[in-house]
Amino acid sequence: MKRLYLLSLFALTLTSNSFGQNKIKASQPKIATSQLDKLIGTWRLIEYSDLDSATSNWTYPYGKNPKGYFTYTKSGIVNINISTDTPLKFSEDSAKKYHINLLNWVDHFALGYFGTYTVDFNKSIVTHHVKGGSLPWYIDTDQPRQFILKGDTLIIGDSKTWKRILIKTD
Repeated sequence: MKRLYLLSLFALTLTSNSFGQNKIKASQPKIATSQLDKLIGTWRLIEYSDLDSATSNWTYPYGKNPKGYFTYTKSGIVNINISTDTPLKFSEDSAKKYHINLLNWVDHFALGYFGTYTVDFNKSIVTHHVKGGSLPWYIDTDQPRQFILKGDTLIIGDSKTWKRILIKTD
């Protein structure tokens, strides 16, 4: 009886340690934890820009001072929220009267999505595995993003045609 109790206790210990663990998986084994630690955290968006191929000028769809945060957790969750620097202000009652163009809304006012992520440090690619959000065409897709980490600055994009510049907040 004592042996059965000890075996049960041992089995319970093993299973309780394995439930809820969803560790981020880097694409390459034995990636230095310090590399991943540099990405993990909350990043405040300070620039969201795209190159206009017709004029070769940088455009700022959410304004020169966009609002937003990108969060990468240790357990592999990504959460992204972006808003224009001058959001529309109207009451809930007024909002019920409006009909919006979703594409126009997410291109100029706000967007957000969440899911999990994986990282290939050798290629400097973070892939967002989107599970939900305001972009229906992103749901259940993988969104690979080139990135550069420079101290407390994260640059997402190729910097030639698009870039998102973020500053670490924690």
